[in-house]
Amino acid sequence: MGLRHPTLIFGAVGALAVAVIVVVVVNTGGDSRPEYPFPVQTFEDLGQEHLAAGQTYDLYNSNPPTSGPHAPQPALWGVHDEPVPKEVLPHNMEHGGVVIAYDCAAGDAPLDDAQCQALRDQLAAVTESAVTDGKQVLMVPYANLEHHITLAAWRTLDAFDQFDGERVQAFIAAFDRLFNPEGF
Repeated sequence: MGLRHPTLIFGAVGALAVAVIVVVVVNTGGDSRPEYPFPVQTFEDLGQEHLAAGQTYDLYNSNPPTSGPHAPQPALWGVHDEPVPKEVLPHNMEHGGVVIAYDCAAGDAPLDDAQCQALRDQLAAVTESAVTDGKQVLMVPYANLEHHITLAAWRTLDAFDQFDGERVQAFIAAFDRLFNPEGF
């Protein structure tokens, strides 16, 4: 016995496939980005105003800042061995970037020179690998942090004291280009 209406059968199968795709996209938000499995702090959005070149701003609601008035130019992606003004960092985040800030003097147990260099080198290796893979990551020394390591993206911070390469990579995977209103 042959099929009388193969068009109906193929149409029904096609409609079922479309329905499955719609359910998957709706349930995942259309974003295949991995979920970040660590607790983060989320801050109120302070806007995207560009300051005049050289102008400072001191009313951020996080340290380092994760939104708000910022310098007119972002920093170059990659590893920086010198501090970058706090007003620059939100511009990098506005372009969808992740900032890795480290402070060897932070917390209850400041790092000695050898420990600080080891931390710097470990963070630099993750940063360089991410940048090579096309991620927008900026690593900077940053004074007056509560913890040795602070990971920042638009409105979001994670901070901890012991290097954890998987945690840093997971933050980059979850937040790189998550917020990118200027389309960079």
